[in-house]
Amino acid sequence: MLDLVICEFAKLKRLKFVQLSLMAAFLFPFPLTILMATDDMGFDQLFRANFMFGELLLLPCILGIIASMLFFMERDNETLKNLITIPIPRRNIIIAKLFVIVILAVLYSVAGLGASILGGFIVGSVDGIFYRLVISIVLGVFIAIATFPIILVIVYFNKSFIFSIIASFLYAAISFAVTMIFSSSPETINAVASILPISIVFKWYLTLFPVEDALSFLLPYTFSTLETSSIMLIYAVIFISIATFIYKKMEI
Repeated sequence: MLDLVICEFAKLKRLKFVQLSLMAAFLFPFPLTILMATDDMGFDQLFRANFMFGELLLLPCILGIIASMLFFMERDNETLKNLITIPIPRRNIIIAKLFVIVILAVLYSVAGLGASILGGFIVGSVDGIFYRLVISIVLGVFIAIATFPIILVIVYFNKSFIFSIIASFLYAAISFAVTMIFSSSPETINAVASILPISIVFKWYLTLFPVEDALSFLLPYTFSTLETSSIMLIYAVIFISIATFIYKKMEI
């Protein structure tokens, strides 16, 4: 399995998009730093704002595009047949690709933390770096798993890169919008929306730091780290099982 993961990373080394995607972790922290400094807000608000836009909104888009690259390589180069002949179980191929996506999500999340820390020195004092580092690592894993549904769609339809890009952006935008809309007031809280992976990650994050009184109505609906980990593990097992079944049915 480790050899498969290394091979997947070797394939990605030729793609400049992967390096650019990690640089995208710096996309939101800089303008957010300016906004926070203008409104006289602190590092906690900057870290949360980057979590909202950089992690919940942008990262699923990036991971969906990278997933399409990973899963379409064998199809476009007609090398899947060779892998099956070796033989390498398709389940192992899928797990290796998803493991790469998880690692990239963690790297992106840690890079985003680094950018937030740089901005933190501008808006004020920076504290709890190790705690936030642990959160960023776990957050990367959770967001990667939360992206599995769109990866499943990409594997199922097996279409072009354009379709995958559009699907990834739609999934990220809709998930983000639903999370924000159904978390905006006590009247809009919806049980169905609360089971969406992105929404679960958002409600887990709310338990990590003190929240303002305006958001206190969400606290009864939040998830602990243990609950979130359990839910995400269930999601991962379900989506990996379905993706493996679909991948096995694909024509070579």
